[in-house]
Amino acid sequence: MKSLWKKLAFAAAVIGASFGARAEGSDAPKPLPQREKVIVAMTAKVEAYIPMLLADRMGEFDKENIDIEYTFAKSSDGIVLLSTGRADVLGGQPSAAIFNAIASGADIRVVAPLFVQSPGSKQGIWANNAFLNGRKFTIDLFKDQTVASAIGLGSTASYFLQTELEKVGLSLKDVKFQTMASADILVALENGAVNFGYLIDSIWQKADESKVSLAFVQGPEMSAGSWSFGPRLLKERRDVGEAVMRALVRTTRTYLQGDYHANPAVMKIMLEELQLPEETLKKGVSLTFDPNLYMPADLAARLQKTYALIPEVLSYSELMPEDRVVDQGFIAAAGIPIPAK
Repeated sequence: MKSLWKKLAFAAAVIGASFGARAEGSDAPKPLPQREKVIVAMTAKVEAYIPMLLADRMGEFDKENIDIEYTFAKSSDGIVLLSTGRADVLGGQPSAAIFNAIASGADIRVVAPLFVQSPGSKQGIWANNAFLNGRKFTIDLFKDQTVASAIGLGSTASYFLQTELEKVGLSLKDVKFQTMASADILVALENGAVNFGYLIDSIWQKADESKVSLAFVQGPEMSAGSWSFGPRLLKERRDVGEAVMRALVRTTRTYLQGDYHANPAVMKIMLEELQLPEETLKKGVSLTFDPNLYMPADLAARLQKTYALIPEVLSYSELMPEDRVVDQGFIAAAGIPIPAK
């Protein structure tokens, strides 16, 4: 698998060169002239954020003369920290709240994806078995039901749910959302407090499948989250932002291709950082991290159209263009060719 990713990365570079792509730099370390602290906000230490955690532990940030400091906050608070400069990087989702912040003038941009759904992953919508009562799951069962998720209606989970609902003539208007912490969603599902819930990787592995069942998985066509930069890295110290991206690119390409769960050094760090039982991690599948850190095509357009289905989820009416939301200049500076539009 690792050789396949290398071939794909090489092919992407060749295709980019052929079609007028631009690449402005390299992912080789280029130490900053003085030590810099970068504050990274995230909801918790989960596997989706392992590129950042691993880059820190494997010394990739040290090669750039960067110290990483973590701050933990729920998604909405993380956006406030990022937009006010109290955090430099935010791990999370390109949620409606991110779009609303950008539309209101916040210096925030999505700069890279987290991961895409792995074929063996069961991240997605799960159902309570007592609710199913022996019935085979069908999409129409969502009508008038509540879906628990960590962010709520304005999340990327909404996009995948809307895609499924459309197949039976339903939409997000036909369901309700309840926001709760990722770990609490599993508890609520298993005890029947909600009939449907979105379980992320590292949570679904803990599910008691006598009580809950997978309804459908999240599709692979869109990243299951993103890294966003705030005003300091976007404008004041773009060189620091480029150094952060170089470290993430190197880490993703060196340690996170193929079945990285089989790498003892990576697994040791994951066990220490994620604080999960070894059997839980081994039960899960390795996530799929794009070696080129490409954002999905038309990310902003697809998500905004989904969020706009429900009144008041977006605080603005005219959809923003892609380059108002996504800044691909950082991966270009790390030597990754960006296809010309």
